[in-house]
Amino acid sequence: MEATRYRIGEVSKITGLSKDTIHFYVKSGLLEPDFVDEINGYRYYSRWNLWQLDVITMCRKLSIPLSQVKEILASHDNTKVTALLAAYRDQALALSRYYQQVADDIRWYEQVNERIQKRPADLAVHLETLKEEVVIAGLRQEKQAYEHYHASMMEAAKDALQHAETIRRRYGYVLDLEAMKQNHLLKLQEYIQIPHCDYTRVNPENLLVIPAGQYAIFSVHIQDEHADFSPLFNWLKDHHRKVDQVFADEIGLQLFGYVEYGYDVTIKAHLVNETSTD
Repeated sequence: MEATRYRIGEVSKITGLSKDTIHFYVKSGLLEPDFVDEINGYRYYSRWNLWQLDVITMCRKLSIPLSQVKEILASHDNTKVTALLAAYRDQALALSRYYQQVADDIRWYEQVNERIQKRPADLAVHLETLKEEVVIAGLRQEKQAYEHYHASMMEAAKDALQHAETIRRRYGYVLDLEAMKQNHLLKLQEYIQIPHCDYTRVNPENLLVIPAGQYAIFSVHIQDEHADFSPLFNWLKDHHRKVDQVFADEIGLQLFGYVEYGYDVTIKAHLVNETSTD
């Protein structure tokens, strides 16, 4: 009894696949027609071809690469097929974790933007006890141009940033206290904090320790590297406190230049242990 053969239009109707898709599988070497008429060049497909198309469709739904689909079709060992699928499962799980990280990072950026938009109008100084923090910093050089600060920090952090699984980061600066008295934001050093990073790829000389202790904290808007820092100095005077280091953390990550719009920072003034009796 002669086996039933189907023209491509019939195969399309049976499987629901378009003729173009079937032609693509033929050209890709995934599917070979059961019979080709030498006179008119018509291709005919068998029940075996229908099964192959079913396997191909299942594999494509799993996003298995064409090269591995060929291996599966060529194999007559289900154990080998299972091993191939298991290997691809591991790749799929890795991709799943990657795309979950992408989604989480985008959600984080949305939350950062909400925090920027909801910056509190009350910029009063408050006292807070903070834990020690280690960040990646460029080398500290007095009177250095800002462009050099940023380049130095980026060079120090490049390996950590390239291997980080997230875009999450926080930029900050070590500030010149005397310049702040003139309402000028002079950056002595720039740093970056990357969450869940052990910094093993960072040169130890580029690791900056922000000490634990009590901090006088408030937020301020920076425009053209100037701001009103008087709330801090008034608070220090009223509370008879002294400062040894001042840090500024950018409130949020914004993917555009700050030149025209300015930016918001959280000022963290590290207080010396002893209160002044002056």
